[in-house]
Amino acid sequence: MTRWLAATASLVLFGCGYHFPGDAGVLPGGGTRVHVSTFTNQSREPGLENSVRDALENEILRRGNFELVSTGEAEVVLEGVIKSLQYRPIAFSNSDEALQYETIMTVSVLLRDPKRKAIVWRVSNLRESDSFGAVPGTVVVQSSQFQEQSTLNAQNLAQLTDVQLSESQKDEAIERVLENMSRDVYNSMTENF
Repeated sequence: MTRWLAATASLVLFGCGYHFPGDAGVLPGGGTRVHVSTFTNQSREPGLENSVRDALENEILRRGNFELVSTGEAEVVLEGVIKSLQYRPIAFSNSDEALQYETIMTVSVLLRDPKRKAIVWRVSNLRESDSFGAVPGTVVVQSSQFQEQSTLNAQNLAQLTDVQLSESQKDEAIERVLENMSRDVYNSMTENF
């Protein structure tokens, strides 16, 4: 009886196409060898196109399901446009000083089959965001996010000017946005959404 239940459960879970997100064996268009092109950067952030490409390549390598190859060897090419990278204040002091900012990046991404010259998958205006503190009083050094991801420690905060702290926190927020974007693009691409 126990074997019968185990066999039935296996059929239900695996026979019906159930799998974990991002676990697909082929990309839209049938490819497993992918090239990540440098995105067109329409933002005002110089070099962001390199960071986007690196984040996407790292995600593909981390997952291990597909092979990164040069353009000529690719079955599919991942390309896109960085539409914008914006920073907007979201919290203020009593004297209207910005205390916290939100980082928002918008990208459009597609997979192209170079042999057929066809777009096999696309997502338009994917938006990722994260927030960061602009002054020492808004940075929570005890938070898991700060402790796991920040290059700063509590003593550094006291030595930095507000501008230095804000720039450091902004850079870390961009890293988190890139990480989230690459994960979401990968999952969407492998699930063909």
